[in-house]
Amino acid sequence: MTFIRYTAPSQFELTRIGGHATAGLIKDVVMLGGYQELDFDFVADNPGPTLFHCHQQLHMDFGFMALFQYV
Repeated sequence: MTFIRYTAPSQFELTRIGGHATAGLIKDVVMLGGYQELDFDFVADNPGPTLFHCHQQLHMDFGFMALFQYV
């Protein structure tokens, strides 16, 4: 199963995916395989609500979605 992780409206730097270090990859969406993990860095420079969610509707229905706000 594939997961799509998204933060709106922010971009992030992907620093590790599936156990492999990366550098310089700027994304706003990334696809993950089942049980795969990722690490990312982002700068909170766009104040307001940000939605963190999976693009799989069933996953959002089961709670893989959060709205957070930074100032």
